[in-house]
Amino acid sequence: MTPENFEPEGALQRALFRLDTLNWRLGGVFILLCNICLLAMLGLTTLTIVARPFGWSAYWIWPWTMVFFVWLSFFGFFAIFVRLKDVRIDFLANRIGTAGYAVTRSLSDLCALGVCFILLQQMPTVLATSTGVVDGAIFPGGKELMRQALSVPLFISAILIFLTALLDLAKQFAGMPENISIHHPEV
Repeated sequence: MTPENFEPEGALQRALFRLDTLNWRLGGVFILLCNICLLAMLGLTTLTIVARPFGWSAYWIWPWTMVFFVWLSFFGFFAIFVRLKDVRIDFLANRIGTAGYAVTRSLSDLCALGVCFILLQQMPTVLATSTGVVDGAIFPGGKELMRQALSVPLFISAILIFLTALLDLAKQFAGMPENISIHHPEV
């Protein structure tokens, strides 16, 4: 998160610091969602492996495992970005010098904004063409999961990454330091 010795000065920095802290915590919620998806995948796979010698298998386990894998990946986009576990370009900043960190910080945020803008621009098309159901992903009542549900976590993450990049650019403009993560944030 933001370096511990940083004290916000003025109303703008305090507001940005609060937003940044909330955003960091939201990243923790997305890490939890990723872990829930992973546990569901592992639980369903374990159930299949353990039950098969007894002659029991359920055809709906494989489709739900795939759904949880897709959701895990898409929820993970935001978690990785906000918790600073993405690919960093610090080696470039170190070679450039002091100004390198500002340049690479801005470049990273602008790239994130561009990629997320394109993803969000495609959202109506993706949702309109994702018709039908995920075959075999059955709910207890017998209905199947709608195909659009696969893309929803991607677009939520894209919106949040877009807002995170804007927040970081605003922090940079306000003279606030870049977030750093030297250790695992949950420790």
